Amino acid sequence: MNHLVVLAHPREGSFTRDICDIYIRTVRALGHTVVLRDLYAMKFNPVASVEDLNGNRTGKIPQDIKVEQDHLLWTDVIALFHPIWWIDRPAILKGYIDRVFTFGFAYGYGPSGPIGLIKGKRSIIFTSAGSTQEHFDASGKMGAIRVAQDMGTMEFCGIDMIEHVHFSPLGTRSTAEMVEGYKRRVEEVVRANS
Repeated sequence: MNHLVVLAHPREGSFTRDICDIYIRTVRALGHTVVLRDLYAMKFNPVASVEDLNGNRTGKIPQDIKVEQDHLLWTDVIALFHPIWWIDRPAILKGYIDRVFTFGFAYGYGPSGPIGLIKGKRSIIFTSAGSTQEHFDASGKMGAIRVAQDMGTMEFCGIDMIEHVHFSPLGTRSTAEMVEGYKRRVEEVVRANS
């Protein structure tokens, strides 16, 4: 099975990078193939340009976007790793979605409305935040995140969601034992869905 891993966290040693490493090690141990796209390390340009938008209509896709779209075509599973900042993805990941998941490639429109064009793929999303899970759930923030990312991005494009795994709290509200439990959960989720 092929896994495309998209990582969006700038800091080395972050929890997000740690669980991304665990995911990669686990899927490789299961005999799967992994391609990592570390958006910060790549210095991925998240700003959609006029050329990007015109490319969707003319078929002249910028080379950096073509590379990312080829990875999406190749993969069986796309795994996203990112913190939640301001109830959303980091800007670099939002820009990746804007530029790569384009009209005519990831979705289109038919007589009955939108059509997802990336069929036969599955996605798993790993997110984290400093707020407690209770706060995220009670405030409706977790629901909003799932609507935007799971439904409004992946499912909209025809990608089946495996799971959205959210870890919170982190930082001063978490203990070392909690963090270790979170890390074990990553491996459990991978093994259960492989």
